Amino acid sequence: MSKKKLQNSDWRDLIRGAGALKQRSAPVPWRARLRKLWLWIRRLFLLCAIGGLAFGAWYAYRNLYIEEIFSSEAHPIKKIEFKTDGVISPKWLTSYLKLPKKSTFNDVNIFALKNSLESLTQVKSASVERIYPDTLRIVMTEHKPMVKFFAKVDYTDRIYLMSPEGIFFEPICVNAGFVEKLPSLAGASLKFDGSVPQKYEHAAALEEFLAYAQAKGELANWKEVNVSSLANLTMPLLSVKTRNGTQIIFSTKDYIKQFDRLEYILRYSKEKGLNAIERIDLSLKGRADVKYSDYPKK
Repeated sequence: MSKKKLQNSDWRDLIRGAGALKQRSAPVPWRARLRKLWLWIRRLFLLCAIGGLAFGAWYAYRNLYIEEIFSSEAHPIKKIEFKTDGVISPKWLTSYLKLPKKSTFNDVNIFALKNSLESLTQVKSASVERIYPDTLRIVMTEHKPMVKFFAKVDYTDRIYLMSPEGIFFEPICVNAGFVEKLPSLAGASLKFDGSVPQKYEHAAALEEFLAYAQAKGELANWKEVNVSSLANLTMPLLSVKTRNGTQIIFSTKDYIKQFDRLEYILRYSKEKGLNAIERIDLSLKGRADVKYSDYPKK
């Protein structure tokens, strides 16, 4: 039977058979696949390298001022553009930079200038750019104060401000009246990095507490916040001393109820003429204890 079919086959069948063999693809060895993958990785790496070189060239053009390097003409700095989200003033910055008159772009090392600005503890970040033809642009972000902290460093009394992120900094151009109204931080076990305290670990918990106090209008009456028991695992507490000398103790849970009780106690005391309050304990479950220093004796 097969012989008959073979004999009846013509040249068309042979061509069709050869085409079918060509259409069937041979399996690709794993080594060939690895070589192909390596080829694509090399191409991708080359593209990344080209992109990096292009960015480097652009950055150098913007910051290194290529034109002046290869030209004999030096462009004088006629204007300093200064922008900050804080309180450092242009006048203070000018006195700090101490750029000589008729300084040129060639005279200013913008990288050294950036590092100098960021060495200021109040400055969170700084950028310095040359803007053709005669402008030096400085943009800064600053730490915002939440509380103040007093410490003795090298036999000198110093005042620091602490940001909501727990960063301590020495104040620059911060209004003295504003600093006076800030509550002071007490009871914190802090280590120093040089002349500045290291980051306070429980700043987030303190920020939450002070935000409630601010919303209730109580923060302005507070002189000191003691955080010595804030990290206590069994009963974390916060103790406040008001400007009238009253001590108020808070638990770190359910601030809304505690501030509502505090509002009632202060209103009741005012109505009854009991102004000298020594201590208010709001940390107790379901109640608050109040001690008056001028409570009338029966």
